[in-house]
Amino acid sequence: MFMQNSENDMGHSVLIKTFEGAGTKEVSTEYNLPDYLPDINRLLKVSAKIGESSKYLSADMLEYDGKLKFYIVYATSDGNIRSAEFGTDFSGETAVSGAAGDCDILFEPGIANVSCRLQNPRKLTAKAKIIAKASVLCRTSTMPAISGRLTSEEEAALQYRNRTVESICETTAEELSTPISEDLEIDASMPAIEDVIAVELDPYITDMRAGENKLSYKGDIVANILYLAKTEQPAETENAMPPKYVAFSRKIPISGEIEAQGVTDSCIPFASVRTDGLEFRPQENNFGESRTVELDFDYSVFARVFCNEENEITTDMYSTDFESTEETETLEYDTVLYTKAFNFTADGSTPRDDADFDEIVATTATASVENAEKQGGKLVFSGTADVSVILTNGAGVYQSRNYSVPFRAQTEAGRIPDSFGYVAEAFVMSAASRLDENSIYSDLEIFIPYVIFEKHKQEMIRQSNVYKDQPISRKAGASLTLYYPTAEDTLWDVAKKYRTTVPEIMAANGISADAVSGVLVIPKRGSGAPKYSKVI
Repeated sequence: MFMQNSENDMGHSVLIKTFEGAGTKEVSTEYNLPDYLPDINRLLKVSAKIGESSKYLSADMLEYDGKLKFYIVYATSDGNIRSAEFGTDFSGETAVSGAAGDCDILFEPGIANVSCRLQNPRKLTAKAKIIAKASVLCRTSTMPAISGRLTSEEEAALQYRNRTVESICETTAEELSTPISEDLEIDASMPAIEDVIAVELDPYITDMRAGENKLSYKGDIVANILYLAKTEQPAETENAMPPKYVAFSRKIPISGEIEAQGVTDSCIPFASVRTDGLEFRPQENNFGESRTVELDFDYSVFARVFCNEENEITTDMYSTDFESTEETETLEYDTVLYTKAFNFTADGSTPRDDADFDEIVATTATASVENAEKQGGKLVFSGTADVSVILTNGAGVYQSRNYSVPFRAQTEAGRIPDSFGYVAEAFVMSAASRLDENSIYSDLEIFIPYVIFEKHKQEMIRQSNVYKDQPISRKAGASLTLYYPTAEDTLWDVAKKYRTTVPEIMAANGISADAVSGVLVIPKRGSGAPKYSKVI
């Protein structure tokens, strides 16, 4: 594409990633059990989730804050299991760079190293590490700067060779606080419910599509539920049976549409889900039996939407009137290709600490993607699943085993280029454990949605230095020059060589396309009518 006018800044900007990194922030809080909860004898499980969060950019510092919720499951000294949740605020800052001009800051807080320590049976200290992952995306002009104090007419006469490229742009959309009320009935083979002890919600999106100014989504919220079973106790208290705890999980489907102005069906969305305001209680079913768990909560969907937009990059330029030099720069940018998802199974094991604990009460797990690489025709994801297993000896004593399961999962690479980027998450759809004499074995079904980007590098003109004290020499002589092009020549190459323009060469030769064949007539600029009407 050739340009010869002053309107060449249209579409001359590209969104590029000027910074990507992560900072960490240690969060610690103390928690005192409320009076209605019994003392803690042993912690069985601790987890944490980020609730709402916000970010602010101040110079080269990203400041952020939010709320962190801790969840604990514990055993009491009298053989019961209880749960509690508590929260704390967090804030921090991390250094970013390159945030100049029209920039967006993408902030994705994560959690690692969650732990709890008992100070006494009614007080504990909870800790976690906030991983503040941040990216700076800035819109950068690809229009070359001009030096030389040119007049508007002289600048309009500059010749540009442009290339149209597709580069990524990004926007966000969200749907906040959608209420859910769900009754989950247990299987007929399971004992009736005396009390609901703990509920943990793990949401994920299975399918999200872009339309005109909207996003539609489908997903699941996995509810992992631990309850106290109803048992028939003998009259003699000395023969009382220990309480029995049962775990089960159910998938709660979610779907909806989100308004997203400016989005088209060619855009690629990628979303996460958060839950809040969870309340749970046992309920009787239609037969008057306590076999249903009633859940009430809200969920919010947060979507990143990647679209490709056409932009112009100047790959060469020159002045027809003055000598000039051009400074080049390597532009690095991305194009979004597609989104896909797949699920797979993973398994792992850990040694048993005590053979007396031979009954599994509950298994839960979370997973995260750490890397993705192309190997032959496969795309290979690697990561870690963190598994938590609660066991009992059947006499009202409980212990937990927490361990990590590394995984490698592969799917077809398809049309992934060698130089690519990605966004991916991992979710545990189901988790189950079993025992033998020496080990605990866990079987997991993991779901990975991902987006693939292609990375590009393109040389472009960053600045043109025009020397007005060095005008192009127009020697006296014939007004026409004959040029015998090589196979590699283009009209642009010829016009630049003779400091004329492509339209003038096309007009002189009666051609209408960038076709270089046979001898070319090169008219001399500013020479008036040619001295000869025919050249032999």
